[in-house]
Amino acid sequence: MPGVTKHIYNHEIRDIMTMWNHQIKSIQLVLPKYYTEDDIVSTLKHYYPHEWNSVEFKYSYYQTKDNYLNNRFGKIRFCMKKPEILILNVSIYKKIVLPEYRKVYSDNYSEKERAFAEEKLWAKRKPKIGKIDQKIQKALIKTQQVTPSFIDQLLGLYERKNTSQKERLYILLELKKYYSPKIVQFFFKLNDTELNKQLREETFHHLQSFNYQPRARRQKYMQVHTKNARRKKFLKDVYPYQTYTIPQNPNELEYRIENSKDQKLKEFDYFISHSSYDSVSVQELIRAENQQGKNVFCDWINDVDYLKRHLLCSATLKVIEKRLEQSKALIFVSSENSRNSIWCKYELNYFRELNKPMYTIRIEDIGSNIFDLKLLESSSYIDSAYKNLALLEGSRVIT
Repeated sequence: MPGVTKHIYNHEIRDIMTMWNHQIKSIQLVLPKYYTEDDIVSTLKHYYPHEWNSVEFKYSYYQTKDNYLNNRFGKIRFCMKKPEILILNVSIYKKIVLPEYRKVYSDNYSEKERAFAEEKLWAKRKPKIGKIDQKIQKALIKTQQVTPSFIDQLLGLYERKNTSQKERLYILLELKKYYSPKIVQFFFKLNDTELNKQLREETFHHLQSFNYQPRARRQKYMQVHTKNARRKKFLKDVYPYQTYTIPQNPNELEYRIENSKDQKLKEFDYFISHSSYDSVSVQELIRAENQQGKNVFCDWINDVDYLKRHLLCSATLKVIEKRLEQSKALIFVSSENSRNSIWCKYELNYFRELNKPMYTIRIEDIGSNIFDLKLLESSSYIDSAYKNLALLEGSRVIT
């Protein structure tokens, strides 16, 4: 195992062991009178669920790396143990599972004292768990919990040798809009191996937003793997310090859609036509469709950095049209707000001209957890002047 890689992995394991030492110490007094090894683990998971999950994911991550190494080179490198096995080596764990320690604990056990300790510990842990839950939920709202059909092509584009730092930043922006094990694994890989500082920091902060507790790697520890002297010099002295700032406006997205490979790869199962006032219900619909493996287009998730109404221009409409063209079908979320929306009228009329399936769902049904889609049979939205109406509405927003 290369020195730097070994150092980082060993540091990860030491951090986990130190964390568990502290956590097990805090739960000792809330264990049952005659506790078992399983009781220790289940109690630890109850009071420190996110911390346990982070270890489980790191185990999965290193397993994936070992599987790759085994298939490619016929050997494994990390051999990380399952959390339930790894914890057996924690010093305080080994202490409290000793028969003599358990006997002393049971002899001095008081249900009243245990209940008091449990109440005190939960009062301390509950708000912290809740805070992390809110943090993760906030991050999830900005994503779709599905693996898009074009993900392998997108990852392949990122890993091409001739892909520039600028193009990789755009691809990262697209990847951050989806949340699935495959994409999280890729972000962990970039956090370990990406030579460019800006890209690596983007990756690190994204993983942090989901509470994965990644380890930030210093630039001096990044390894360059190439025998080509010219490329090695570029990867060591130039590429790591390249930066790019993405212009956040509709014109930029229009240009990307027409010229970039990552945008041309995109396709969506559904385009959701809705009013922004109904965003909470729309989020529920997206979650339900994601659970069915459907990738949907929603402007405040997929193009949130570009489609700002106060930046409305002809490029805005071209972007919306392109997203409609990239969608196999449309779902109209019917509500008082959407029925009065100029933007929804625009989307419905344009999609009708594409002659692709159009469905509708009532916002009241979403509120009742009923997600049955029905063919859109109403023609009340049809208006030959829909484009002019959208531009007029946009000019009012701007002024």
